[in-house]
Amino acid sequence: MSLSIPGPSQAGLFKPGYQSHDAEDGAVIRNIEACQAISGTVQTSLGPYGRNKIVINHLQKMILTSDAATILRELDVVHPAAKLLVMASQQQDAEMGDGTNLVIVLAGELLKKAEELIRMGLKTSDIVSGYEKAQNYASKVLE
Repeated sequence: MSLSIPGPSQAGLFKPGYQSHDAEDGAVIRNIEACQAISGTVQTSLGPYGRNKIVINHLQKMILTSDAATILRELDVVHPAAKLLVMASQQQDAEMGDGTNLVIVLAGELLKKAEELIRMGLKTSDIVSGYEKAQNYASKVLE
């Protein structure tokens, strides 16, 4: 494990509320936050007691549903990382016909844990390696 050493304080240089990130981690954190926004949107509609959502699409048509595939299809997602998450959900829907909400919520939770690890100072490559090891172990246990 590697921990990053905090840089010099920038107190007094910038307006209050300013956050400083290095280029890579800052972009990764913003991508994670965009994906978590999508995950948070559909998370409460998961399961038998999931809540319905009212979605008003670009044609001003009102849709009431708890189906994640419908919610995501009607949202106009512009962030590239969030679009990847929506595309993964659509692929799940095309191949299996169900489980779209699970894909989004599971990815959101994995990304939330990854964000915590990044903020602790772990490198993204170490986090990816750990997730790959976990996937291999889970696949082996399931066989």
